[in-house]
Amino acid sequence: MNQIAVLVRKMCKMFSERRTEQLLAITYGILCHSLFLMAGMIMFWTLLNGFVVAQGTVSYPLAIIFNLILLLQFPAGHSFFLSEQGHRFLRWFAPKKYWQTLSTTTYTSIASFQLLLLFYFWSPSGVIIYHYQWPWNIIHLIFFSISWLFLSLSSYQAGYKIQTGSLGWTSLFRGISPLYPGMPQTGLFSLVRQPIYLSFCLILWTSPLMTLDLLVVAIVYSAYCYFAPRLKEGRFKKYYGKEFSTYQKKVPYFFPQIRKFKLPTSKQKYY
Repeated sequence: MNQIAVLVRKMCKMFSERRTEQLLAITYGILCHSLFLMAGMIMFWTLLNGFVVAQGTVSYPLAIIFNLILLLQFPAGHSFFLSEQGHRFLRWFAPKKYWQTLSTTTYTSIASFQLLLLFYFWSPSGVIIYHYQWPWNIIHLIFFSISWLFLSLSSYQAGYKIQTGSLGWTSLFRGISPLYPGMPQTGLFSLVRQPIYLSFCLILWTSPLMTLDLLVVAIVYSAYCYFAPRLKEGRFKKYYGKEFSTYQKKVPYFFPQIRKFKLPTSKQKYY
């Protein structure tokens, strides 16, 4: 009877722990996806309107310093948390027992919060460089939308569970270790090695309303999108080895190659 009682207590304890883990997972999932959704919506609207709709109220010239801090905090945090040292720092944002499992969720939550800070609290200058009217605004809107489509598609092909942060919390909820996808090489990744960064650059430059604020953000973040992935590729080369080296030789870094069209020779036939 005593052995049965001990077994029952152990089963109840295990059941209670699983319930706690699942509740923790759901909490992190709700927080992560709420921040992700809000950041995406606010970023879309703010970029579409050239930062004119941003809600920052700091007056100039103090706004220059404030905006500079907002501008730099995202790329600095983005690169830091992707590094080995930064990855270990993520343990401060989750319970010690689960921080590794939840690392993708906490990383996405932090990145989304940083984007919220940038695109919501930016203090606009009010300086308009150009504002396209009909029909050029429609053309820019089309390219702007296509750029967002490319960003969504490349993020999906890179591993949507990692990009959205769902890999961590769903793994904890199921009680399994996160299963990371392999190195992306198909789809847009067969054209360039950094389609996510390229798509983001296109978004920055295709708004029908260009202000001084958007121009500054576009210049700084375009430079970041071009140079920062070099650090990421260093980690990929270390992790994937020969597989990445082969991929690196085959696929261009940032700009897709324009393959030359060869005219058929006299021996070739048309069908």
